[in-house]
Amino acid sequence: MSSDDYHLKVIVLGAGNSERFGDIKLLAKVKLSDESLSLVEHVLQRISAALNLLGISTANIHLTTGRYHQQISTRLGKQFPLIYCQDAHLGLGHTIAQSVKEITSTTSKNKSKNERDVNHIMVILADQIALETNDYMHLIEQSLKSPAQIICAKAMQKMMPPAIFPYHYFPDLMALHGDKGAKALLDKNKEKLQTIAMPNAIVDIDTKQDLLNWQNKT
Repeated sequence: MSSDDYHLKVIVLGAGNSERFGDIKLLAKVKLSDESLSLVEHVLQRISAALNLLGISTANIHLTTGRYHQQISTRLGKQFPLIYCQDAHLGLGHTIAQSVKEITSTTSKNKSKNERDVNHIMVILADQIALETNDYMHLIEQSLKSPAQIICAKAMQKMMPPAIFPYHYFPDLMALHGDKGAKALLDKNKEKLQTIAMPNAIVDIDTKQDLLNWQNKT
């Protein structure tokens, strides 16, 4: 598959309630040496850089929202398309399913399988704060080499997001529900996927202390 035939959409999952964080986690400040961004802006900045370097439009990035849709929308303005998931409180599976349905709903039924508006979807957790631009690039480059396979991160001997799913897995993504996220599909199809060693993927933010610990290491 050439890059011209590879149509990737990115879902950044940010519809959680931030219960353990005690505040709107995605809008928490991430203090770096020369900038002060929110957590979600930090993540979006890095995936955007990866897409730019690979010649993929950043308009293909979609951020899911739930309880804090209005606050996140106000902060991000028109920078990225937002998908409001009214059933996000029912679990990550519902959020993924709704997001995939919305993204693929614009696909023309008159196009062949190889000409679809989207034939690959990358699923990212919005709080995977340690992931770098190169991590995303490696994942996409491997997907370009093996477009029929799921490509996912592997850290601490575990398969995890980010993960890229080819078109034929879209029905499975849209059938997810409850707390069963994309990892359920990775486990189900572990003999049919490729992993990319990605130590940074193990880091996510659940509490304010997690964020402080990460900041102290950077």
